[in-house]
Parts: sequence; C-alpha cells; structure tokens
Amino acid sequence: VSLGNKCTTGKCPFCYVSSDPNGKYYESICDTWKKWMSKKGEDVIKNGITITKKPFQIAIGSEGEPTEHPQFYEFIKTVYETGVVPNYTTNGVILSYWNELGSSYFKKAQDILYATRKYVGGVAVSFGNKALRLFAEKAIEGLIQCGECKINIHHIISTKESVHEFVLAWLKYGNNIAYHVLLPLMPSGRSKKGIEPGVFEYLEEVIQKNHIDNIAFGAHFVEETKKVGRKKIEERGVVFRL
Repeated sequence: VSLGNKCTTGKCPFCYVSSDPNGKYYESICDTWKKWMSKKGEDVIKNGITITKKPFQIAIGSEGEPTEHPQFYEFIKTVYETGVVPNYTTNGVILSYWNELGSSYFKKAQDILYATRKYVGGVAVSFGNKALRLFAEKAIEGLIQCGECKINIHHIISTKESVHEFVLAWLKYGNNIAYHVLLPLMPSGRSKKGIEPGVFEYLEEVIQKNHIDNIAFGAHFVEETKKVGRKKIEERGVVFRL
C-alpha cells in the first residue's frame, strides 16, 4: 500500500520506483482506506470460523517513504480499527530521532513509535543505502526499546561485500530481528545494475556455513533458489517472502 511517491529523506541511488522530493503525498488516505474496506462487505461467521473478503494484513511502503506522510499515524490507527494488521517499511531516518529532544522530528518519531507499539505487527528497516545506515541503526534501537513489534531488516544483495554486511548485521542484532529479508539488486528505477554473477551462490555458502535461519528471500530470488535446491533451503526453516 503506497501513501505517495514522495521521498525527501532517502534519495537512494538504487530506488526501484525512482521516488524523489518532487513527488507527492496522497491525500485523504484514511477516508480512502475506509471507503475501500466498506466495499468488502460484512464478515460472516460459520461454525466459529470468520469468512471475510478483507485482507488480514497489509505492507505499507511501495513508493515513497511512508513515515514522512503527514497522516501516517492516523492511517496506521485507521487500518487497525478496520480489523487489519498494518506493517510498514522505512528507511529509518525519521524514526532515528526518537530520543533527540531538540530535533524537529522528535515528536513525529515518538508518535510513530507509539502507534507502532499499539497497532503495528511488524516493521522492516532498509539497510540498502549505506549513507543512511546510521539512521537505520538508530531506528532499530528505538524499535527494540519502544516498538514491541517484529523487526525485520531489508538487505539489498548485489556483491560479496553486501553479503558480508548482511552477516555483520545478523551477528550484531541476534534474536532482536525476526527476519533478515534478502533482496537482489534489480535494474529498475534509478538502478541500472543487477546482482553480480556468482553472488547468490556465495550467499548460499555463507548462510550454510553460519547456520543462519532467520532469513527471508525476496520473490526475485526464486529462480536462484531453484538452482541450489529449494527443498534444501526449506529444510533450514527459511521463509520465501512473495
């Protein structure tokens, strides 16, 4: 679910949808959500089982940085109150100011953490942009202390160095991270490159060597996982996020 294609905090060189500061935040997002949900009809309970056409949960992100949206807090609350679990992906910039009283982002970060604790099922923090890594790490610190939700990290896999960075993050955060989501670099949007040859095979070796099991592969890794044997990967409890 996208709240707009505007992003003033990221400017990631690999952005697959080319979000930038000249985009826009979509208007009336709470009303739009409620109207959309009203078209799904009423739930029906048969023999103790709820039959519904409504989604169980949604992922908020897709285009711009969702936490920038002026109605982000209200939208999360609205989604939750319609019986749907909201989750979101963030670059972590705004959330990183959760304990900096003098910052103009402090109150917004605090509001988002409060909403996350009360309404959100999971948050994915992107580690793809090295220039924003410190912000992402501070955001994770805030989520660990205040969020009370499942925390995931999105890693963009492109080179052997990116594999090493993923392993360092895995070692650093331990059980505080629900899943390390591995996404291949794609030639889309501002990115003109893809994952380098041999990197997935190297990634597979590293995963096996370190017995890493709290990982999830992005859908664009499906073909690569077929080559090494999906059954072998599934035996380690690895999740395929489609």
